[in-house]
Amino acid sequence: MAFDSRELQLAAARQRFHALSRRAAGTREQSTLLAKTLSELDRALEEVRVAQEQLIETRHRLEAVHEELRREHQRYWQLFDQMPDAYVVSRTDSTILEVNKAAAQLLNVSQRFLAGKSLSVFVCENREAFLAAVTRAGASGEPLELSLKLRPRERAPLTVQARVTGDKDGLRWVLRPSGPAATPHDGQL
Repeated sequence: MAFDSRELQLAAARQRFHALSRRAAGTREQSTLLAKTLSELDRALEEVRVAQEQLIETRHRLEAVHEELRREHQRYWQLFDQMPDAYVVSRTDSTILEVNKAAAQLLNVSQRFLAGKSLSVFVCENREAFLAAVTRAGASGEPLELSLKLRPRERAPLTVQARVTGDKDGLRWVLRPSGPAATPHDGQL
């Protein structure tokens, strides 16, 4: 690693410095200027050594934080993925960022293929109204309840009740299949 090579370089520089200091101390014509220069160099090397120790300490703390974040992400993903309801995280334009297993099963598409696709491609009816509702949900931050008619891949259309929460940064969808499709009215697309 870069830190390890820097540590070796610093140790070698300190060894060379101490060798020069011993040689300078052994000579009769040691000047005060040389002594002062070596003293300042020693102080500078010590400051570099302390800074390096702080960097190593910071690196260890960052590695520990990174590992904790990795474990937290893994726990989050397990919880998210094992939810019994279909759950989708999207951008405000309905581009899917994450889906759990239940959502992949509902849409009849593998999870890995859903990320990056627009949820709107599964909406059978009134896609423009759907996209307008999605935009409003993102802009207002208010929870939204929708009844949607979705067409899973290679399956018959089905009606789902969608609860949408979020903000301008993204939306979270809970999708629950419901009875047969009804005619659109307020809150229904």
